Amino acid sequence: MKKSLLLASLILAGCNAPEIATLVVKTEPNAEIVYWGAGKEELYAYSLGQKDSADAKGYLTYQVELTDPKIVALNILQSPHTIYLTPGSKDTLTVTKDTMFLSGSNKTYNECLQAVDDYMQYCDKILYTRHELKSVKTPDELKSMYGVHYNKAAEVIRKSGLPTAFVKEQMAHLDYISRTIVAYITMYAIQDKTDEWKAVFKQVADMSWSEEAMLTYRGLSRLARQLPPMKYAILENGDGSEVKDPNRFMFDRCKDWFEGKALEKVLAAFIYDDIMQQAHTETYIDLYEEFKQNYPESPYLSVLEPGMEETIRFHKTELDESLYPLIPYDSTMTTLKDAWKSLKGKVVYVDVWATWCGPCKEMFQYVPAFKEKAKDLEVAYLYLSIDRPQAEKVWKKSIPYYNLKGHHLLAGKELAQAVYQELGNERGILSIPRFLIVDKDGDIVVSDAASPNQPEKLLEQLKQVLGK
Repeated sequence: MKKSLLLASLILAGCNAPEIATLVVKTEPNAEIVYWGAGKEELYAYSLGQKDSADAKGYLTYQVELTDPKIVALNILQSPHTIYLTPGSKDTLTVTKDTMFLSGSNKTYNECLQAVDDYMQYCDKILYTRHELKSVKTPDELKSMYGVHYNKAAEVIRKSGLPTAFVKEQMAHLDYISRTIVAYITMYAIQDKTDEWKAVFKQVADMSWSEEAMLTYRGLSRLARQLPPMKYAILENGDGSEVKDPNRFMFDRCKDWFEGKALEKVLAAFIYDDIMQQAHTETYIDLYEEFKQNYPESPYLSVLEPGMEETIRFHKTELDESLYPLIPYDSTMTTLKDAWKSLKGKVVYVDVWATWCGPCKEMFQYVPAFKEKAKDLEVAYLYLSIDRPQAEKVWKKSIPYYNLKGHHLLAGKELAQAVYQELGNERGILSIPRFLIVDKDGDIVVSDAASPNQPEKLLEQLKQVLGK
């Protein structure tokens, strides 16, 4: 009787009864899989995802109760995939290092989404590989080269026979990716920005924007971060060094490009990016308050609020040097050994880090538990920051915020150069966080020590140096 009443109320309300959508992922045994929502009212961010693992046979079953279609993003074997689910659907995604295969209720939808993802990956590689497009000489040559990949994706979508609204949305996404390609190449690969190149970029910048398609575009945040400053630099001959507050600049510039729900999502994505990176940029406190006033019913507020509370707490912290002693820097510090010369006579565990380094800050959560395990060892702790001098204020706020009990030194130019020279690879590239153990004579005896999240290994290394 109760089920009949529930069904009747759903019909009267104009709603469909929820049904379970099932997605089976087949991949490598025990592979990590991260998945998150990619809908109109969801921020597209890996860090918002839920982490899971395939079983020993490489299977993971994801189920969700739906009354309407839902788009889910997944990261499998470092590869992104976007999946379309519908109430009662059963789909399968097979991913290995070399292949990808789709089947099930929404196969055609998912083939279209994958075509867009493939084109987006082609675009993304421009920034970090020796991409073929970086060799182009003319706008026509550029369009011809990326057009091959655009046409391949567009053919899949146009031949899908899916509803017009879906096809139009995915074609708009391909258009956004193409614009991003033109912007990247004009900005970063073309040294002589002739009138011809500027005209092409202007055409891209001035094209219309579909608000509805923007809300489901996976590259919205990146596009919004790139195009406004590029327009400022390429078409307005703007000097980025004259922009006093880049974050406020981006916020205001995007208001000239987007409107309505698209603008709301762009601004929310900017705020979340700062939260995700644990940057705690002070400007975002005001920008967040402005966002709340303009969008008091925003679906993104529940995601942003906890992170912004941490940013506010970060800026309320004050450094007590009696708890967190600072080692004064001077230009005579030209070698690593100079960094801990004031601690000579002690075994020192050195953490080389920076406030812009996410993995460094992630590691801090393991420090209190390790120090408790090592409380009987006579070890001094030195946190050596390689931040630039301009970051001194943020550096000082970070020390009490993360409760980094120990000695602290902000490397100046000379010492920072020594850090890179002595710890970097043959190309001078340094990966941080980096941990060292220094003996009582001030010599590095373990140049790549265990991190605090490896407490037993680190304890053993320290005991060996201490002779225990």
